[in-house]
Amino acid sequence: MKVHAKSLTHSTVLTIALITLITVWSEMSKPLKDFLAGITGHHWVTKGVLAFVFFIVLYLVFSKLFNDYEDINKQGYYIIGAAILGGLIIFIFYVWHFFA
Repeated sequence: MKVHAKSLTHSTVLTIALITLITVWSEMSKPLKDFLAGITGHHWVTKGVLAFVFFIVLYLVFSKLFNDYEDINKQGYYIIGAAILGGLIIFIFYVWHFFA
């Protein structure tokens, strides 16, 4: 089985974006945080399960759409950039939230 680097990259970057969005949104919306906590018992566990399912579904869909195999090293830079950007957004949000 060959790994679809492009599909893997797109799935990973979009999953990072999803987690970043849900983290900030759930901190600003108590009903959303309570809803997430009500599903598995804790909002972080629900985010993890959601991210896992979201990633798998996206990878399967993208692997059907993208039929080319790209250099995994090149694709890694996109993932690193998305992880840094997502982490920075969450960090800035929490710093702003702490001081506001």
